[in-house]
Amino acid sequence: MTISTQKFAFDSSPLVQVEPLQVYGTSQVNLKFDEPLLNILDTRKLVALCAVANVLLERVQKLPDTAPCFNVQLLQDIEDLSKTFAPDKHVQTTLDELGLLELFPYLGQGFKGDKLEPVDRNPGLSYLTYVSLLNQVVMMGTQIYHDATVPEHHKYAAHQIALLYQTLNMLQGETKPLRRLVETHFDEIKSITESKNPYLPLEISEWLQEITWLCREEIRNCPPYIHRRLDPIVSTLRMT
Repeated sequence: MTISTQKFAFDSSPLVQVEPLQVYGTSQVNLKFDEPLLNILDTRKLVALCAVANVLLERVQKLPDTAPCFNVQLLQDIEDLSKTFAPDKHVQTTLDELGLLELFPYLGQGFKGDKLEPVDRNPGLSYLTYVSLLNQVVMMGTQIYHDATVPEHHKYAAHQIALLYQTLNMLQGETKPLRRLVETHFDEIKSITESKNPYLPLEISEWLQEITWLCREEIRNCPPYIHRRLDPIVSTLRMT
């Protein structure tokens, strides 16, 4: 028997010897999945930081003894964030172009490092106060709406309605139609809740739910008189 000694192609040496790739530190790729593709200023965060700094600086102006408690890192954070938008500009220039120094006047004084002086206008604080009132109307309206369905809570209704009326009045806008509605059954509710049987009849409970729903809808719809009070901050947020 003769054994063949013929060689096949796969018996020969490979044309190319493949070796594992060596990865060195200089050739590694840094992954930055969480970083933005473009340097876009986070105006929401910037406005929030400016608002906090402005309030704290105002406290220092009114109570100088609290100055050591002021966290100067807050000003550094504002500067760092503004640099993401305009790296070559001074922080005060960027804040001024965004209208933030006008909104938060104590902030400009803080960056200058001068003695803090009282200001005549503080639009940023006025904005925060107004937003607080809007939130109060919504929260009180929601509370009264649900309490109207719980007889054990009816005894608080007159007090709650009085607070709701006062808050609507503080909005300083076209809330007169709503305030008139709130007044409609106030005396009747007050009389019932001060009696020995402080439970509101069904029609009054339903009325309370109706007017408080209208109050919440008023805020949600953001009519012109509300929009005007919010516009300074809203305009800044829309700039970038």
